[in-house]
Amino acid sequence: MHTLPLYPHAERLAPLVATRRAYHAYPELSWTEFHTTAKLCEELEQLGFTVTWGEALYEGAPRSGLPPPAALDAAFARASEALGADNRYLPAMKGGFTGLVATLDGASIGPTHGFRFDIDALPIAESDAAGHMPAAAGFRSCNDGVMHACGHDGHLTIGLGFARRLAASRATLRGRVHLFFQPAEEVAGGGAVFARLPQLAEVESFVALHLGIVSERKLICDATWLAARICDVHFSGRASHAGNAPQDGRNALLAACGAVQALYAIPRHSKGASRVNVGKFSSNNANNVVSDAAQFRFEVRGANDEVCSYMHERAIEIIEGAARMNGVQAEVRPVAQFVGADNSEALVNAVAEAARHVGMRDDAGISVSNYLVPASEDATYMARAVQQRGGRSTYLLLAGQTRGGHHNERFDFDEDLLGWGVDLCAQLTGIYSDD
Repeated sequence: MHTLPLYPHAERLAPLVATRRAYHAYPELSWTEFHTTAKLCEELEQLGFTVTWGEALYEGAPRSGLPPPAALDAAFARASEALGADNRYLPAMKGGFTGLVATLDGASIGPTHGFRFDIDALPIAESDAAGHMPAAAGFRSCNDGVMHACGHDGHLTIGLGFARRLAASRATLRGRVHLFFQPAEEVAGGGAVFARLPQLAEVESFVALHLGIVSERKLICDATWLAARICDVHFSGRASHAGNAPQDGRNALLAACGAVQALYAIPRHSKGASRVNVGKFSSNNANNVVSDAAQFRFEVRGANDEVCSYMHERAIEIIEGAARMNGVQAEVRPVAQFVGADNSEALVNAVAEAARHVGMRDDAGISVSNYLVPASEDATYMARAVQQRGGRSTYLLLAGQTRGGHHNERFDFDEDLLGWGVDLCAQLTGIYSDD
């Protein structure tokens, strides 16, 4: 089996590894990436980029998946303590206005490129086991219960390493480059907002990337993602004494249980893969009380928007039917949505050609065949926006083994992939050099 070779430029890789480990040690949840955004802003401005951040970046655009105000305030206070109360970047972010766009103009006229790098972490307590490399090497998370367990610390490192390369090569850069350091991917919040940004409206060629996903070391130039709908369901019934007057009750718990069982029986669709899952099920009633309230969260996914919509419509029918059968009320509240997006064949092939140029041989694992990732991603909102304006987009995977797997307390990835990621971005903008 041919696999992607180890990155050969140790002198280029060393600063990327140091950067990745610094950001890994300070993970922040969706919409609370205050420390991360401030540190990125600081270096990017020093590199000569025009940086837009804070509330001014959003221009009143609605945001979804925001944590409670108390959680936002606590995260902001923690970042202020770490960076100092006089940090010039933090005030504009208060309230969860995290993330940034960094823009650099080249020395001559040319195309406008856009690259997206997500920056948020997950609510996972990182392992302190001796065999977990971040713990053994001293860069385990310092924020209890929060961890970069999906590689976003690596993604933003590739973005920052690419920014350093752009700044050093500005004299040879043609056109304009926008770097989108996007918050809140894990809650499908940031991508939809960033899709509306005026900087994205300029982009002619758009690339997003992910580390890992597939265990074999290879470059996948055409990765697509499942569309998804996530909803909370609340059943409301009537309480009564379970022994003395059960006939007077309207059992919300029974309705919820019936709905869950039926959700898993939704027939699959002939036009692509689908998924369904239920979590966060609760009904806080005593054993001698007919339940008057029950709730759960469910998700459906599909290979494309059509399949996902089919799954969602069937789910709603099931929930409403379960409510009617048991004489209760059901309310479905949307939580998040991921859309599907196809990639542009011309850009897929351009990525493959760039990979060959920087030293990834075809026999070492360059794939231009479509790979449908059995998960969901909100960069698809941005990709669709670019394509709708006549631009090109693709999503690539720098695939490789992940210790523990994604969203696991022992997650880790091959750090040499960081170097390949920076080189690819550099070649796609015409500034790559072997020197």
